Amino acid sequence: MYYYYDVIYDAVTRNYEHLVANEDGIYHGKEGCLRLAKEYGVGLADFKDRKKIKDDMQSSYSGLCVRAYLLRPPVDAKDWFEAVLKGLERGGVTNV
Repeated sequence: MYYYYDVIYDAVTRNYEHLVANEDGIYHGKEGCLRLAKEYGVGLADFKDRKKIKDDMQSSYSGLCVRAYLLRPPVDAKDWFEAVLKGLERGGVTNV
């Protein structure tokens, strides 16, 4: 099964040093991680299929966040999902 979070993970890891590891990276630290979650949510909203969105989102913490932050995510799952939901809302999707 294709997961959108895998595409985002691939993009982030290809540029890991600039995006995550560097203190000036846009996805560095807690604030950067929450930014990543919101941006992921906005992109996920393009799918429009609520089941696809829900399935992808449920796996995104371990599949994207935990992996992208080398098993030391700066946020917990609750904060991650809240930020993803904010992004979904920005993308026009509610009630997932």
